[in-house]
Amino acid sequence: MRHYRRVVSIASRIQRNIDDVRGFGPSVLKRHLSRLKRDTITAIEIKGYGPIHTRLSNTDMDVLRQVFSQKQYRFIWDNLERRVRAKYDAIVASGKTPVIIDAGANIGASSVWFAHEYPKSKVIAVEPDPGNFGVLRLNARPNIEIHEAAIGAEPGHVSLFNQQVGMAVRTQRAETGVPVLSIPECLEMVPKGEAFIVKIDIEGFESDLFASNTDWLEHTFAVFIEPHDWLLPYEGTSQSFQKALVRWPFDLFLIGENLLYVRLNEPSDDSTPV
Repeated sequence: MRHYRRVVSIASRIQRNIDDVRGFGPSVLKRHLSRLKRDTITAIEIKGYGPIHTRLSNTDMDVLRQVFSQKQYRFIWDNLERRVRAKYDAIVASGKTPVIIDAGANIGASSVWFAHEYPKSKVIAVEPDPGNFGVLRLNARPNIEIHEAAIGAEPGHVSLFNQQVGMAVRTQRAETGVPVLSIPECLEMVPKGEAFIVKIDIEGFESDLFASNTDWLEHTFAVFIEPHDWLLPYEGTSQSFQKALVRWPFDLFLIGENLLYVRLNEPSDDSTPV
């Protein structure tokens, strides 16, 4: 039985490498050479997106697979892609800058995705974990602005836990620690900016983010959010965002692990919640 499990494990790893080559190209295999040299960080060249730095001993490859291979932030239907692209073009044509907020940016893979797909946008990448943030800094692009902070409803501080798993770092309110930024504060960082896309993957802290101060939803075109009720059963971490988002006219889609909300109509000065 032990021998069988070993064979299955080896076969699984081989298949994963084959899938990675298909998703990223042959250069992805260079990370194994880096491991032999005992490097801790390597750069993987992804066609069209340039080099993405990853740690060899963390979950960073899983993040890259979600973003660039599984394409979890792509608007996968043609009519939806046209709808989103039209909004992006309209913001640019108006002389404003489309603002994309990457809340829970991790190592910056999703930030790079958005920055490449919408090159005239400004991406505000927010990540509280210092280990993740160190790699995020390496992956920053000219139109990506990085902040070592958490995202929440109100300013304050959080403590971090589960830091041994880069893609699953969690936050909780504290008297001191990592600072908290709000979505409105992030939007104010971009002169003549207009809220375009907000991506949220914050391991259950969405319960705090949507607890109050949610008027920014009125002027936001699209919201990606990964719910975490599966991770934190009986804690109701999705309740606050369900209550907040249902007040405004959004279409709802499921793409990979994310819920995607896209405006049904254009926000206006006299728009009101439904």
